Amino acid sequence: MVQQQWLIDEAVALEEQPVSRGATRESASISEPVNLAIQLQDIIIWDTKKWFGGAEMRLDALVVHGNVTGEQASIYTPKTFRFPGVKSGDRLPTGENGLLIFYGQALHFLDIFITVSRNRENSNDLATLLNEKLQSPEFQGATATLLGLTTIAAPQVATVTSALGAASILGDVAYQVLRKFTGDTVGLYHTYWLQNRDNFGIGRHPLNGHHNAEDLSFWYEIIKD
Repeated sequence: MVQQQWLIDEAVALEEQPVSRGATRESASISEPVNLAIQLQDIIIWDTKKWFGGAEMRLDALVVHGNVTGEQASIYTPKTFRFPGVKSGDRLPTGENGLLIFYGQALHFLDIFITVSRNRENSNDLATLLNEKLQSPEFQGATATLLGLTTIAAPQVATVTSALGAASILGDVAYQVLRKFTGDTVGLYHTYWLQNRDNFGIGRHPLNGHHNAEDLSFWYEIIKD
């Protein structure tokens, strides 16, 4: 499977960064799950690639986290949002508090993937598309690695690195199925945040302004509940 090259990829190899505050290279401190919400804000579609009328756009988000309960479905949270009648320059309606792409408990890390597409009629949501890939070798291997976190209270650096690699595979699978079943798919954004090193990235991203990728701009915030 060809890996997706995300337009904005802020993920940095774990070995290139300090592991955690107060932790050694060999181990990380014992952590507890944290209630978090991730909200996308001020999403503007600058060009729908449609000359006349409005286009139906979809935004798909996949959040992978380390708070695995032993069930495959607990490994990741897929979300699909559809927006009819979008014209170039429109700001997507996201509600007063933003577009909620994740709400739940995270542990060890958060890995975030965001994709924007021209929606096709009767296209399935991301959760359904991923369910159709459950038996694929790459999906099975990635979920097995992430399920391995359930038995480790304080995972070593190598374990967290493997888990992030598995999360990246799930993100690539999500992109591939979206590219197959939707139109003009763009792998927009990917990043991860560690619990000990980054405090899950709680706060606004970017700190000022917007992320800009081709024909779309946005910012997001991670909130501790």
